[in-house]
Amino acid sequence: MTADPYQPHLQPPPAPVHHPQMQQPGLHGYPPQPYPQAPPFYAPHWSVPAPVTIDGFAIVQPRLKPIPSGPAIGSLIAGIGAILGAVPGLLSAAFSPLAGLTFFMSSALFGLGSLFLAIYARRQIRAARGGVSGKGVALTGLIIAIIALAFAALVGLIALASSM
Repeated sequence: MTADPYQPHLQPPPAPVHHPQMQQPGLHGYPPQPYPQAPPFYAPHWSVPAPVTIDGFAIVQPRLKPIPSGPAIGSLIAGIGAILGAVPGLLSAAFSPLAGLTFFMSSALFGLGSLFLAIYARRQIRAARGGVSGKGVALTGLIIAIIALAFAALVGLIALASSM
């Protein structure tokens, strides 16, 4: 009779080996320490599947952490750039109208870009229903864009008034 190659070979466990050193207490007279137990495994909270039914059939969707909104971050950065462009414009518009108009154009373009990105980001976050995060960043970008556009308009008015 031949051995089945698909069945595991069952062998008895080896007999324990007794050494004279094993009979003594632990190292340097201390009692032997037990082996440390492995900590229990906990799966992250986002990997637990959420049961969803579509037309009566259950499907599994993993719960993932929402990704940050790129347009919201871009809106915030563009708004900060617009304010940083408007501040020197406020200082130089009275002395040099051409420099004031240059700063007005740069801060107005950055402010408009920030405004459009903030509006787009807010719509994206609302449509994603929890899949995209950054609602506060988009709101901050929107507020900074409005402030930057107000500064840009002030720079433009000062530059026009000083050129006359």
